[in-house]
Amino acid sequence: MARHLRSRSLLHPLWLGALALLVLNDHALKGSGLLPGWLTGKLSDFAGLLVAPAVLAALLRASSRRGFLGAHLATGAVFSAIKLAPAAARAVEALMALTPLPWRITVDPTDLIALPMLFLSYRVLGSYRMLGEAARGPEPARRPIAHRLALMAGSLACVATSRAPEPEPCGGTNGCVPPAPQELASLVIGNTTETEQLIRVRRLRASVRVDCGVLLADPTGALSRELFADAETWLIQPGRALPLGNAGCDAYLIDAGGLPLTLLAWSATQFPEQVLTTSTQNPQPARVIALQRAGSRLELAEHPAVFDAPPVEPPPPAGACSPSVEGSRLDWTVRDEVTAVVASVTSSPDGCHAIALGPDERVFYLCMPAEALPIQAGDIVSLRSVMITGGLYPELRQGEQARARGVAIESEAYAVVALQGNVLARPWMLDRGATARDFTVELQPIAGCGGFHDACGSLVAPLEVSLLGEGISGVVSLRAGESEELKEGVGTLHLVRAEDMPVRDTECFSAPLDQTRLLESVFVAAPAAP
Repeated sequence: MARHLRSRSLLHPLWLGALALLVLNDHALKGSGLLPGWLTGKLSDFAGLLVAPAVLAALLRASSRRGFLGAHLATGAVFSAIKLAPAAARAVEALMALTPLPWRITVDPTDLIALPMLFLSYRVLGSYRMLGEAARGPEPARRPIAHRLALMAGSLACVATSRAPEPEPCGGTNGCVPPAPQELASLVIGNTTETEQLIRVRRLRASVRVDCGVLLADPTGALSRELFADAETWLIQPGRALPLGNAGCDAYLIDAGGLPLTLLAWSATQFPEQVLTTSTQNPQPARVIALQRAGSRLELAEHPAVFDAPPVEPPPPAGACSPSVEGSRLDWTVRDEVTAVVASVTSSPDGCHAIALGPDERVFYLCMPAEALPIQAGDIVSLRSVMITGGLYPELRQGEQARARGVAIESEAYAVVALQGNVLARPWMLDRGATARDFTVELQPIAGCGGFHDACGSLVAPLEVSLLGEGISGVVSLRAGESEELKEGVGTLHLVRAEDMPVRDTECFSAPLDQTRLLESVFVAAPAAP
């Protein structure tokens, strides 16, 4: 009985009708000119998704409703993969190439419009009457034969539905043009030369983050060569095109023998990903960057996405862009709250200090300007971590969340808080400064400095910090390496670093937080009154 229940759906009128439409469309309508090509392609998808799940269930001997559902889910997963991912389509093509019925698959996300046919198939063909109702009376001898014939016809129709067409004879006055291959991409590089070309393609590293507005305003100046991954090599035949994807804001470095290094940069807003032809015959003009001859050399044709490559060595920072204090950065190894006696303090030229605590002289490291570090041997200090994950701060941009981390060091004689993130250190972050008046902060790019590239290749734009408010005498402007004493003897604010990093490599980012703005500051409270 199970055998009859497994294959009962193959004799349902809906399934037989879909099978007839699939065979008629694939072997008569396609290429006949009676219907548009896009329509015959969609008909195959709609009919095929009604035929294939029941065939798969029968081949797998799925006798339960759960098994029938599994056949539908598997069909939908494979269909979605080959219509969305070129790699999946090519893998299926390679597998079918081993059979007498090779496939040619067109990657087209719009074909997913046919997926509701799976729901229709499951609801109608998988109904209790068709799959779960026991056969009444003896099964006619002819019925198993009909089941087998239907299964054979459905299997052949499914494996032949995407069969690659036989090559058309080329000749006469018109010749013939084979179907153009297609891929999901934003742009393509089309080889318009008469010979095959070996080109090298380097994409931005996956760890690179970019502010798209800054990148597209000046791609050559915003990027450096260190931000790109290792090259991939592609051989492009004459008349063919290499697809390049970009689902956000991306950039590529392209070069070849005779082609100087060239930068490609664009956003998905300019050129969203879509199915593009990878042939230079009848291309989408705005989406093709032509690789062409320029005398004895090669070049990429003029296009909104084509720019000069970044220089081999970006110019070093100079003038207003020069760091005020070389090597001065915040860092620390304190993670847990600790109270102990300072055994020794050893400072190094790079601005880092080794502080030994307690009788066991356990060492932790603290990197900050020496003038902001009052710790001495014999002090009894309490160290704790500071974390800022919200709140209102005037230095934040609209919609930006406060995110910073730091370390607080307090003793009877002094108190220090060092903070790294997108907000500045404040007196109230220390126990003894809870009642201190706050101040307002404004951040502006330093005049005359458009930014520079650091050792990681990240684009760094130094900022000038303006302080005003009840806790400040007048208006004070600070740059990295400068400090200001607050009113009423509250203490001193040291600005260690103030930078925007609109293009950055997060794997080589010195800050613990991945954000475009980085402020490093130290507030040193005035000594407590005796």
